[in-house]
Amino acid sequence: MSPIAKRLLLAASIILAIIAQWTLLNAKEVAYGVGLYIVAIGLLIASTPYDLNEPINQRTNELAPSSRFNRFRFIVLLACIISAVGAFTLNTDASFAVKSVVEYQFTLIGVIAWIASILFFLLAFWNQEKTPTEFRDAIRSRITARHIGVILTPTTIALLAVLALGTFFYFYNLDGVPAEMTSDHAEKLLDVNDLLTGHYPVFFVRNTGREPMQFYVTAALLKLFDLPLKHIALKVGTALIGCLTIFATFLLAREMFDDWIGILAAFFVATMHWATAIARMGLRYPYTPLFAALSLYFVWRAMKYHKRNDFIIAGLVMGAGLYGYIPSRNIPLVALGVLALWAIFEGWQRKINWKRPVQNIALMLSGILVVFMPLLRYSLDFPEMFWYRALTRVSDTEEPIRGSLFGIFASNLKNLALMFNVRGDEVWVTNISYQPTLDIVSGALIVLGVVLVIYLMIRFRKPTYLYLLAAFVAFLLPSALSLAFPNENPSLVRTGGAIPFAAILLALPLAALGRRNPFSGKPVKEQKENNQENGVLILRENASRVETSLRWVLIGGICATIIALNYRWYFYDFDANYRHFAQNSSEVAAVMSKFADSKVDLRHAYFIGYPYWIDGRAIAINLGDVRWQNFSLNAKDWLNADHVNRLYILHPSDLANLKTLKDHYPQGQTQVHLSRTPGKDFISFFVPAE
Repeated sequence: MSPIAKRLLLAASIILAIIAQWTLLNAKEVAYGVGLYIVAIGLLIASTPYDLNEPINQRTNELAPSSRFNRFRFIVLLACIISAVGAFTLNTDASFAVKSVVEYQFTLIGVIAWIASILFFLLAFWNQEKTPTEFRDAIRSRITARHIGVILTPTTIALLAVLALGTFFYFYNLDGVPAEMTSDHAEKLLDVNDLLTGHYPVFFVRNTGREPMQFYVTAALLKLFDLPLKHIALKVGTALIGCLTIFATFLLAREMFDDWIGILAAFFVATMHWATAIARMGLRYPYTPLFAALSLYFVWRAMKYHKRNDFIIAGLVMGAGLYGYIPSRNIPLVALGVLALWAIFEGWQRKINWKRPVQNIALMLSGILVVFMPLLRYSLDFPEMFWYRALTRVSDTEEPIRGSLFGIFASNLKNLALMFNVRGDEVWVTNISYQPTLDIVSGALIVLGVVLVIYLMIRFRKPTYLYLLAAFVAFLLPSALSLAFPNENPSLVRTGGAIPFAAILLALPLAALGRRNPFSGKPVKEQKENNQENGVLILRENASRVETSLRWVLIGGICATIIALNYRWYFYDFDANYRHFAQNSSEVAAVMSKFADSKVDLRHAYFIGYPYWIDGRAIAINLGDVRWQNFSLNAKDWLNADHVNRLYILHPSDLANLKTLKDHYPQGQTQVHLSRTPGKDFISFFVPAE
């Protein structure tokens, strides 16, 4: 079969898979959809793609020489150990508590010791690959070069375009979508306010405990860019993390395969609504995919080049990731699992002296430990707080487990397998309940991507495909381990670490389609000579040009469709769904602020709560004063005889509290305020001064 025919089969496979996914979701014809998927998979295998793990200009996989561990390094190592002990013991200021729960605080001397331990660790073990003379000469040649600048290669231009696209998806109308804060946002902004008022927790204990990185990043953004202490500050911080994840995914995919797959993988992270929703929400969710991509990028480099420095950086990055979001605790385990598979295949394929790789893995784990020191101390002193949120899902700490563990876990795995194509997350905060995690086109591509990886792994026996598939599945497992709350599985946020690897799987079918003559093992020059001998070179070249044009039109059409589908899903469908469920604290605060500008001092403005309605703290934050606490469930708490204007906000169904106010203030004026979201109206009761 000719290369063009095989390429046509691959294109037909992609188109049929998209039709199959549409049939499953829109036509609700399961049998037809599955049948079309089977045909699409058959065409994919029949097209016999070549080994995608053969990048151009592959660097050699030789063991890099290590610097000798001399007396100087030994002294620096002792300094590292002493500093690490200081980081462990000195960041324990317990002078601040939230709701009677102790929060360890970072101290100046403790932070200095912590930073010093990391620097001493690098100094003790960093492998100096260039001599001082070589390093000096390299710097001098850079300075004296006539032309200093960035060379805009096609890869650079494509990456910049993808980053620009991702920046649009992550920042466009960020203040308006998602529209309102939840109670989680209010809790986090109170934590950020603690930082701004001079408290520096190692672990934040509000709302059953949270890792600290997001709060310090948000506080820094507030200081640097003069952002308000509101929802937008949280969203700007997480959107920036999302943009970094796009670039980190490019690095990871390029290291595993090549530039072309790296660009495509970055494109999917930039556009898929799974990544967009968790990056724009303003919660800690996007920290897991960022550190998963960065950590495994350096792990892949470590496996590929056997360089000590890559192991060291991987450890430091994983240690930093532990300060991000709970599922990031899974990253070191995934890294160790991938390294274990690497050890098995390296030992099977060739004899190797494992002394140095084992030492490097030990250094990686040591790097994690050095960075983790302050949080390690807190986790040892307060394990019930540090592990509480995780244990409530995998054990009966909060809710009894109903049924057999094996049965629940098996059911969770089944639901997890369906999340991309059939039935997704039920939580409205990041998804339209139960809609698939991916759009129709991406849902089709991930099925083909998984099949393609399995097929290529079996055909070419390359462990890279196994590592990719293993990492993807491993990062999905935190969702499947929700044994006490199986209704929370699948979870888009707990599976966030899989986003970079899902993006690579999505990229592979398009990458195979986009390669120049990827199905033949013969060099292009040799093929031309053979074709010329047969007298068909011109005909073949013309057919090749037409086929190439059609191929790129198909790839461009697929990418454009993905952009349109995800834009529509997030900025229209998800926005409307989110507004339907979220409480409109900003609209209530806007009405109160309007009264405050003309008639009422906010000290005499009150919010009368109602079950399952607006969090009063969210109103305070939208008012720009986190100290404002004029809210309760009972209007009687805020009745007074002061001769001043007063304003009360009530739920339309709260007839009891409204009657209380009318009885006490017969001169009061009632007004219904219409929300932009149907069903979110509220009442104001204005009491003029007597």
